[in-house]
Amino acid sequence: MSETLSRVQLLGVTKLFGAIRAVADVSLTVEPGQIVAVMGPNGAGKSTLLSLLSLSVWPSAGEVRFNDRPVGPAQTTWLGHIGLLSHQPLVYPDLTVKENLILFARLHGLPNPKSVVQETMEQLGLGPILADRVARVLSRGQLQRLALARALIAQPRLLLLDEPATGLDGDAVARIERVLEKLAAAGGLAVMVTHEPELAARVATHLLVMNNGAIVATGSPGSADHCRDLYQRAIDGGVR
Repeated sequence: MSETLSRVQLLGVTKLFGAIRAVADVSLTVEPGQIVAVMGPNGAGKSTLLSLLSLSVWPSAGEVRFNDRPVGPAQTTWLGHIGLLSHQPLVYPDLTVKENLILFARLHGLPNPKSVVQETMEQLGLGPILADRVARVLSRGQLQRLALARALIAQPRLLLLDEPATGLDGDAVARIERVLEKLAAAGGLAVMVTHEPELAARVATHLLVMNNGAIVATGSPGSADHCRDLYQRAIDGGVR
């Protein structure tokens, strides 16, 4: 049995893309049961932070640690523990919803792909009508739900979400909140980039504010108004 992922860390991590410093000397620890909301203006480094945590890019300096051990590019053991929802849906446009999810379940080596797919579709409200539609004809919200189902198909221990509520109605957002609550209750870890203080206040246990590639404020989400205030003061330079 593979080792359970229980702690994720970035230690003094900097990421350069040519002359552009996307992330600057960031340190972060995520423990079991924590849901970390990350807020910040466009270009603050939020998506790059998720890419570093998902092991899809590697630091220019600093260290990524899983379970207190350094992780390097040659190590793929942890990839099956990570679910990533990015700005791109990362599904096959000419496959149906069900075909996409069965394919990803098989790629993960799940023993009963059809059963897992059915459960995941029900969890996210991807009913029988949508199951047989090809991905390219889905609405923005339907495609977002399919992308989230793909990220969840292997029941990851670490869930990384980049603006998960984009294009979704209230029912779909509530389903995401239940997914996060269930993950946290089971000792999983989540990092969620969002521009929505209301969502951060409802589901997150911790709040980070990023600007110019750095973490400029940390705190407890509290209320949506508190999230807005912490964000604004951090961006204005009043909080560190």
